[in-house]
Amino acid sequence: MHRVGRGFTLLELLIAMTLGLVILAASLAVYTSSSRGSQISQVETQMNEDGVLALNIIQEQIKQAGYAKQIIPAAGSTVVMGNYAGVAVRGCDLGFVDAGAAFDSLACNTTGTGSDAIAVRYEATTNNTVPTSAGLPTNCIGNGINAINTSQVSPAPTPAPATYALADNRYMVTTPTTYPSLSCRGNEASGASNAIATSQPLIANVEDMQITYGVATKPTQELGNAYDANFHQIISYLTATQIDSLATSGTLPNARDDRWGRVLSVRVCLLMRSNQVVRDVPTGGFNYKDCSNVDGTSTDGYLRRTYTTTVLLRNRMVTQ
Repeated sequence: MHRVGRGFTLLELLIAMTLGLVILAASLAVYTSSSRGSQISQVETQMNEDGVLALNIIQEQIKQAGYAKQIIPAAGSTVVMGNYAGVAVRGCDLGFVDAGAAFDSLACNTTGTGSDAIAVRYEATTNNTVPTSAGLPTNCIGNGINAINTSQVSPAPTPAPATYALADNRYMVTTPTTYPSLSCRGNEASGASNAIATSQPLIANVEDMQITYGVATKPTQELGNAYDANFHQIISYLTATQIDSLATSGTLPNARDDRWGRVLSVRVCLLMRSNQVVRDVPTGGFNYKDCSNVDGTSTDGYLRRTYTTTVLLRNRMVTQ
């Protein structure tokens, strides 16, 4: 008996097409999700590397703040003498009015919004910086610094010369055409002097920098021989504005030095932005917390994350 073949009915075709479309849609959703996850992972990895590198740059500079070639003190002295004894750091909550001004003339912006800025000073040598081919110590962007500052130690220390090179590096967030960046301005050799150079970007994709400072009751500008809670114990963390508003302790004649000489540690928070835009931004964007621990949302396709470190000013503590 011959069986007559029959085709699919219209209903069967519709069901088959619907099932096929459902499977295709599911496959596309899985592919899209997997692709987005892979891209986010790649972008996050690069952002983490940039964030860690930016923190390392800041850490290494702050660790050197206040450094001076140490001289054996006279009997009964309460400090270890060095070529440089002065304020190690100076900061502004909204950035410097003129980041190229002399250290003692640095003024702070008082209105608007913006990132914090910090100036770091220490005796620069060929051991704590990468020297130039001519043998000069260098600033934060690798340019040479002349030894023109008169040593504060009398008589002048040996084998160090009577003059020394003082690094004066200012860190801030700048917003060039393409990427926001952590930038630095440092003093550098300029004839017989050291002029503050123009700002140079160090790490891209740094959108914000917020800084607080661990302060003691009284200022210290050199290493101490013995622990004293008034000089070597951090009692609170303050913003730059709060430090500028402190009542002077009367320990130092200059009011600004008296206030900023109390700083024993620096806490830095950087808000990093991813180098690339992530495709297919989810509804509502990407969530993150800023340096004030406030919830934020990125709707422009960039990922954001904060990176924080606390650095002790080891050149303001006690010799071991």
